[in-house]
Amino acid sequence: MNRLILSISILLTFCLSANAQHGRGEGHGRMHKEIQAQKVSFITQRLELTPEEAQLFWPVYNELEDKKEQLRQEGRVLFRKIRNGLDSVPDKELVQISDNMIEYRIKDAQLNKEYHEKFKKILPIKKVLELYHAEKKFQGMLLRKIKEKGRHMGRRERN
Repeated sequence: MNRLILSISILLTFCLSANAQHGRGEGHGRMHKEIQAQKVSFITQRLELTPEEAQLFWPVYNELEDKKEQLRQEGRVLFRKIRNGLDSVPDKELVQISDNMIEYRIKDAQLNKEYHEKFKKILPIKKVLELYHAEKKFQGMLLRKIKEKGRHMGRRERN
């Protein structure tokens, strides 16, 4: 029953997201919030969190997500620098960009390690590992939906 409700709500989210694409700014923000809500639901079900665990877990998880978003913003700046090609960039600047990219990855790994320790204090280790698995499954599910939506949009444009 829970899986049916989750499946229906995910499907509904993606249907709403398709409509939100017309107004990119506002719709994009709403789509992001809807996806985050689905992620929370998905993780809660997969981890089978008790009310006590959920009360301790979600503030820490949300804190991690906020820090990861800040880090992704830094990463976007780096990737924008190389997106337009590297041929016209002086070697000295290329060295700096490559060093910054490695630092970005190190920060991400340090953040994961820091919050792994926090999660172990809140949840049993099985649930910590299930969290990592659930995040990957949710990500895969989103990618499949995006691919399906792309195929669907391609068919509609050909008709």
